[in-house]
Amino acid sequence: MAKGPVTDERAHAVRARYHQLFAGFEFPVPVAAIAEDLLGLSVAEVELEVSGMLLPATRQVFVNVTETESRRRFTLAHELGHWVCQCLEGKASPVFCRPKDVSTAADRVLEREANVFAAELLMPELAVRAAWDGDHAACAGRFGVSVEAMRWRLYSFGLGDPPQ
Repeated sequence: MAKGPVTDERAHAVRARYHQLFAGFEFPVPVAAIAEDLLGLSVAEVELEVSGMLLPATRQVFVNVTETESRRRFTLAHELGHWVCQCLEGKASPVFCRPKDVSTAADRVLEREANVFAAELLMPELAVRAAWDGDHAACAGRFGVSVEAMRWRLYSFGLGDPPQ
């Protein structure tokens, strides 16, 4: 079984607030609209050497355009995790998600926190459990995430083996 939390109430709150203000509940979750319309961040898809980057001082998020759509969606949700969970709590330094920047135990904790936020934002537990019918690809498609991300999410709920 996965260790650590697999949910984040802040992701629920962000998603609920977006839906209350802009649209009813929908899947896949409109992560770019949440970033721009709700959180006031500017999102750009550009070629990067990393998956994504958050520049808190300018409220900019960059996502690597060369990656698949499902990967870009998760990366954007991950960067929103950094924004909501860390920047709004007083941290303002740029967040680069690459191995040399994630070198200390504290950094790994921040990355895990952003990943849990992203997973919960895009794949809320109750919705995933309701949609799960044994078909990884279909379930991943329903939520606009990769099959690998869905496999990890299902594993975190005790609904499957860890991805290989």
